[in-house]
Amino acid sequence: MEGKYFFNGKDITMNMFIQIRDVIDIIQETTGLNFPDATLAFYESQTYKALQNTENTLWAESAGYIADRYFEECTETNCI
Repeated sequence: MEGKYFFNGKDITMNMFIQIRDVIDIIQETTGLNFPDATLAFYESQTYKALQNTENTLWAESAGYIADRYFEECTETNCI
């Protein structure tokens, strides 16, 4: 089903949305970007693409860990 996230047959869509929201909040707090800009920056990142692959279980990590991966990526690619 499109627009839903599953892991081992279980719907984890709400977990994913909460993680995405929390990571964007951290990006906003750290960079001073507004919500639309922080969201766009995260959605265009490789970290977000990795998060979409539920089989790698990145979604089960803390929002802080995911944000750290995002900032690490930005250090390498100047994404913000």
